[in-house]
Amino acid sequence: MDVQVLEDAGRSTIEVQILCPPACERAASLAERIRMLVGRIVGYEPGRIERRMVSLSQVACIEVGSGRSSYISLRNGTLLETPLRLYELEAAVEKTEFLRISRQALVNFDAVLAIRPELNSRLALDLDNGTTVIATRTYVPGIKRKLGMIGR
Repeated sequence: MDVQVLEDAGRSTIEVQILCPPACERAASLAERIRMLVGRIVGYEPGRIERRMVSLSQVACIEVGSGRSSYISLRNGTLLETPLRLYELEAAVEKTEFLRISRQALVNFDAVLAIRPELNSRLALDLDNGTTVIATRTYVPGIKRKLGMIGR
């Protein structure tokens, strides 16, 4: 792999191009990782009104809460609230390491430490923030695809 940084005096933003042979899995994975680094999500600490922007790489999982809010669990254990619906958050993290694991949750696959089978064809995912989330059987094929256990 050849990495180059080309500085252009007239440019005000960063542009990343990945040149690769056709169907290169490493290039797709690298692009996902770059999106995770530059992507951001906004949340509020419970009971506070000030916004907090966090990098997608800091998020462990996003779960639906009671009422109209969702909760963002950070990898350091902090919990943030967001007024966005889960489908809106899912669209925001599209083409990153996030994966839908149930009707109520999205998980940052980089935060998964262990996966173990549960009853009824479900999977338990242990996250690096100390929590365990359950993937329902409807979403298990997506996890297996991400692991390379079944074809795309």
